Amino acid sequence: MKEQIDQFCKNYEIQIVDDQKRRARYHPPRYFTDPLRADIVRKDFVEYETEKVFTVQIPESRFRALVEMEQRFFGRHNHGYSDADMFAMLMEKEREESWRRQSNTAVQKAYEQYSIMLNLAGYQRKI
Repeated sequence: MKEQIDQFCKNYEIQIVDDQKRRARYHPPRYFTDPLRADIVRKDFVEYETEKVFTVQIPESRFRALVEMEQRFFGRHNHGYSDADMFAMLMEKEREESWRRQSNTAVQKAYEQYSIMLNLAGYQRKI
């Protein structure tokens, strides 16, 4: 990896000024990622990890080239984790479950029975 970083720095005329700092990185839990069960929250992530932080100097023209390249490859894609990402994930899960219920009558019947049991137990869906 050292050679790749050195080559990248050479390509973009980047000078690493300081590499002695570290930062903590948080990884939020991933909901609804198990393909077989929607009620499982995966625990196979590292909640916090530290990574090296580089302080660099880069010419403005090379920095603009990196920004243009990122926009070309990623467009308007948001790299970070946000409430909007969670909402999109939940909506996708809802659509997938709805499709499975509509495409398979046995799944629809099981879903109806499950809903009846929840209502009998006093659970009411908050909308």
